[in-house]
Amino acid sequence: MRMDDKMYLTATAQGEVKVTGGRAEEKLGARLQRIGKEFGFFGVLSIFYGVSASFCLFRNPLGITVPLFVAVTYGAAFLIFRKMGVPIKKDSYLLAAVSLLIGLSACFTGNMAVGYYMNRLALILLFCIFILHQCHQDNKWNIGKYMASIVLYLAQAVGMVLYPFRHLGEYILSLKDKRSRNVFRLLAGACAAVPAVIFLCVLLSGADMVFRNMLSVVISKFLNPVTLFMVVIQTVFWSLAMYCLVCSAYGGSISDGMVNVRRHSPVAAVSFMAMVGLVYLVFCVIQIVYLFMGKGSLPEGMTYSQYARQGFFQLLFVAVLNLVMVLMCLKYFREHVLLNGFLLLVSLCTYVMLASAVYRMVLYVQQYQLTFLRILVLWFLAMLFVLMAGVVILIFNHEFPLFRFYDFCLTDNFSNLKKVTVPYAVFGAQSKAYGLDMVDRFAAEVQGYSEVHKFYKSGHLMFLYEAEKFNACLADFVRKADALSRQK
Repeated sequence: MRMDDKMYLTATAQGEVKVTGGRAEEKLGARLQRIGKEFGFFGVLSIFYGVSASFCLFRNPLGITVPLFVAVTYGAAFLIFRKMGVPIKKDSYLLAAVSLLIGLSACFTGNMAVGYYMNRLALILLFCIFILHQCHQDNKWNIGKYMASIVLYLAQAVGMVLYPFRHLGEYILSLKDKRSRNVFRLLAGACAAVPAVIFLCVLLSGADMVFRNMLSVVISKFLNPVTLFMVVIQTVFWSLAMYCLVCSAYGGSISDGMVNVRRHSPVAAVSFMAMVGLVYLVFCVIQIVYLFMGKGSLPEGMTYSQYARQGFFQLLFVAVLNLVMVLMCLKYFREHVLLNGFLLLVSLCTYVMLASAVYRMVLYVQQYQLTFLRILVLWFLAMLFVLMAGVVILIFNHEFPLFRFYDFCLTDNFSNLKKVTVPYAVFGAQSKAYGLDMVDRFAAEVQGYSEVHKFYKSGHLMFLYEAEKFNACLADFVRKADALSRQK
């Protein structure tokens, strides 16, 4: 790859180059041609990646090779960017580390919904963010820009599925030197050895029974025609995927800038959010008076299970809908004091709804115990609390990097505990998923004052089932933290 092309991609990733119109198309086509000229590197790397991915993932969705697959993926990406002359950004290492942690988590669960579907979706999104962050100046991108860029990046990769075959043909025709011819001679020798190996195996299987049994097992399990076909298909798929993703990253047409769509009059949004806010306000007052203050009771004939499930899912849907509505208003309508006020009102009402959903789920748990799926539900509600906090900040600070805030909140921040300097308390409980040894690990990472409180009878709801002990520990920690702050 030529030096001027490396400099161009590096400058584009740093936001120093802007190309528009026909010149952009010429540049994109030229860069794709240069990828084809480097097929000896990109093609071989893609084939190696395909073989490695097939080895790691074939009939092994939740095995120990999943983190190995993640490591190979980012290792290949690092090599590609090094070849392109693009320096690895600091945040990119964090994305790679988070992806590796997600890959490791797949080994510790047998739940397909979490370990396979949710983790695979997270790995795909993080890898796309990693590539976009490397190739573009994304400091001021919002969620809409990121989502649109991810979709465009993947769509461009699908549209470039013929380029690997085209570049392979051009590369074969360009081979003239002795070294390249020796590569094909090596492949030809390997192909010629296949019938010889088959003939020798037949002879040796008649000479030794142990070798014969081993050979029969290998043939039945690994050389089965259906198995071989599926392995070849998976290898080809991953090889094409890597090569097409490289072409899309290097020869795609994603721009660094964002189109300003916040130019609509806020009048309609103000009236819409005012009416919605009024309904939410009435609903939240009812929740506070009848549900939280205990003034109401369950309707006749309704069980706790029906009450909790019926109210919970509606509230959850409305909370997510509120998140989307507020973000849409902030994106498409011009800033106005009244609009910001009603958006804040809707956001605060959303917090009341989330609290109501948590309360209903706690009622459900009290009656029917805590299960793994209910832990996931409570975790999701906690994430919604945090995500809405980012939205509230965005209402008054439009430069707030919401997408990066979400990315930070939804990842494992264990390594950041070393940066904690304020007094720190860990409340840990014994459970099948997490042992108390993890509680000690958390406390050991903190540089300043820390203390550990362990609960053995309550699981994750120690504040409910061991409320007296929990409140005493919390009050004692607050007094100590206050004394330490006064000493400073």
